[in-house]
Amino acid sequence: MKLTNIIKNLFGRKQDSEPEVYEYKEFIKKYVSRKVSENKEYLQKILKGGEDIIYREFSIGEKKQQLLLVYVDGMVDKTLLNEQILKSLMVDLRRSTYGEIVSIESVKNRCLSVSEIKEVETFDKLVLGLLSGDTLVFMDGEPHGLVIGSKGWDSRGVAEPTTEKNVKGPKDCFVETLRSNTVLIRRRIRDPNLAIEMLEVGRRTKTDVALVYLKGVIKEGLAEEVKQKIKKVDIDGIIDSGQLEQLIAAKKWTIFPQTVSTERPDKIVAGILEGRFAIIVDGSPFVLLAPAGFADYLDAPDDYYENPMVTSILRITRYLSFFLSASLPGIYIAMVNLHPGMFPPKLVISIVATRGALPFPTYIEMFIMESVLEVMQEAGIRLPQSIGQTVSIVGGIVIGQAAVEAGLVSPIVVIIVSLTAITSFTLPSYGLNLACRALRLPFMVAGATLGFFGIIAFSIMVLTHMASLDSFGVGYFEGFSPYRIGSLKDAIVQAPLSLMRSRPEFLKPQDTQRQKSVKSSKEDGNE
Repeated sequence: MKLTNIIKNLFGRKQDSEPEVYEYKEFIKKYVSRKVSENKEYLQKILKGGEDIIYREFSIGEKKQQLLLVYVDGMVDKTLLNEQILKSLMVDLRRSTYGEIVSIESVKNRCLSVSEIKEVETFDKLVLGLLSGDTLVFMDGEPHGLVIGSKGWDSRGVAEPTTEKNVKGPKDCFVETLRSNTVLIRRRIRDPNLAIEMLEVGRRTKTDVALVYLKGVIKEGLAEEVKQKIKKVDIDGIIDSGQLEQLIAAKKWTIFPQTVSTERPDKIVAGILEGRFAIIVDGSPFVLLAPAGFADYLDAPDDYYENPMVTSILRITRYLSFFLSASLPGIYIAMVNLHPGMFPPKLVISIVATRGALPFPTYIEMFIMESVLEVMQEAGIRLPQSIGQTVSIVGGIVIGQAAVEAGLVSPIVVIIVSLTAITSFTLPSYGLNLACRALRLPFMVAGATLGFFGIIAFSIMVLTHMASLDSFGVGYFEGFSPYRIGSLKDAIVQAPLSLMRSRPEFLKPQDTQRQKSVKSSKEDGNE
């Protein structure tokens, strides 16, 4: 006897029988029976353990024709179910066809007063509709079943965005219901060319995914490329759009985001009008927007609602904040350890005076305070909103002051760490914020070991990596390189809206023009 068999007999757990597990592929070719009892028995078999699935049997007419109604409790609109479906089948249909044998076609066309209804003959589509919140109807003598749209579960209402605050502009945000999210886009773009294509992802979850784009504007062939990428995703299920974002990303091993994730409908609509596409995942309030470059992660939601000159100053501030958030601790360590001559003489005397009795070198101090900062940020996120902010602010002040008074760190290190945190808060994209946090430690190591040479060398490595990233055929630094004067109008600075007449050239839109010049408008008026 083999060793593996001996171990299995000694320690293995024996089971009398394997549990019966059904997947969609197992009953994809199973057709609806003409007998209601057989259909009910089959559904109960494959949905074994579904205590929330309701089976309602009744008969109609003089012939006592059997009907079966199946729905998931809590996922249907009970008012629609009782008034428009059950009442129509049990009262109206029984009264009007007392002595007749009723067909599924007559029920569909003459009896049920609902907007969404279709005939289905295979159980894969029937079960998918049932588990999506629809109601199923079976009739004796009919080889089809009806799938009646009756979704009506509780969902969160449209509210103000929680992660992307703005001063001016719309205040609504996406929610967890896919159809509510498509409505928020559709009512802003009242164009018949707006395409919303439905896909499914996940062998078990069968999650609905919507691909939204503007026909005649998006790059030719891009929509089909995205659809094929989504269809190739082979996974048992997805819960949030962030999972799909990782699965369709061109580069897996990077800390930088490759698609914009936002809960703001106005940001998605603006991107679609430029020639991008959006991906909506049912159950997620965050919608993906692509192709996306580095500049897109530093655009605030209300940039286009303010004066462009003021917006340009704020954008430059964000670019500077991105650099400081990632490298400021490393720069300080390099200057103190290896380049003290770069400080003004009076500042050097002040730093030396505060560091006289400190037990740790500068890089250890910085590492301790950065670790405390990360812990406080995580605590602020995970705690309830009402106390999370308070704990972060009060905790940071108390711990910083206590560390200085205890002689563990110098006051200037606390100032540097505080400035690093504040600059990171100016970044509109949470994904880019996380990337900055991940870059701080390597910058600190480079500054502590090689000084400014290490800072510059690591910066070049980061920029080279960013330049190698690609988002659906669009480079990460498109808009900056290669040089295009039109793309620079909406990169680091923002030109007046009247001068941005064309869509971004690097997106290769089919329709390049967004607005006509004043001269063209006058000529059209004269004609």
